[in-house]
Amino acid sequence: MSKLILSVILMTGAAAAAEVYRCAQPDGGISFQQQACPYQGQRIETGEAQSAWAPLRSGEKTLYQDYRKRDRQRLAHRHNVRVRDSRQQQADARVCLTKRQQLESVSAELRRGYKAGRGEKLRRRRDNYEEYLRRFCR
Repeated sequence: MSKLILSVILMTGAAAAAEVYRCAQPDGGISFQQQACPYQGQRIETGEAQSAWAPLRSGEKTLYQDYRKRDRQRLAHRHNVRVRDSRQQQADARVCLTKRQQLESVSAELRRGYKAGRGEKLRRRRDNYEEYLRRFCR
């Protein structure tokens, strides 16, 4: 029921929008309005309002299809970039986790004790892991 009322309102609105009156004002000016003139004037035929879309011409249709294809390609490219960035972030997170685990292993070995010749090598490895984590991991 409400769709019927809405369509009647829209149809009467379209018909009313097509009526235009050219009115001569008392001071000699001319105005255009949608209501009938109170003084002197005439109704102007503007033709029927276009109620339906005209189909696209062949050149416009080709252009429209090209635009749609380009938009799909852009969306696909953006999606691929997001996926690639996401995978890269996951890979970076895995590398950082591995480096943290290696640092913890070296630190545990330094706390546990080691032979004299191994101490320098462990401290160097610990410093390298800490530097990597400072530079590339948060």
